[in-house]
Amino acid sequence: MAATTITAGDVVRWRGSLHVIAAMQSGRAALCPVLPTSTVRHRADILIEFPDTLYLGVVDGALIRCKPFVFHNAHKLTKDGALSPALVSRVQRAIGRELDTRRVEAGRPKYLVR
Repeated sequence: MAATTITAGDVVRWRGSLHVIAAMQSGRAALCPVLPTSTVRHRADILIEFPDTLYLGVVDGALIRCKPFVFHNAHKLTKDGALSPALVSRVQRAIGRELDTRRVEAGRPKYLVR
């Protein structure tokens, strides 16, 4: 049986919970967790809207925490679904906003001019 390739926007199961693949590079994956409704909200969270909740099998009001962490053995992950293109672009924008906010909070300029 051929292994399925995992790409950005795929949903995988790791340690019993769902995660969204934000990016793939050199066998590593940046994962964003899918969290239940009762979770305390973070500025990087986006709600999963109705059609995607049906497809993913999560309750309405579940969210994706767009604070990715690196998983080094992406070949061990198994694909459990995929997000709609609209939701993938929302996740990418939320990650970009979170990274920009962290950069500002750290006091580092976005671009250095020499």
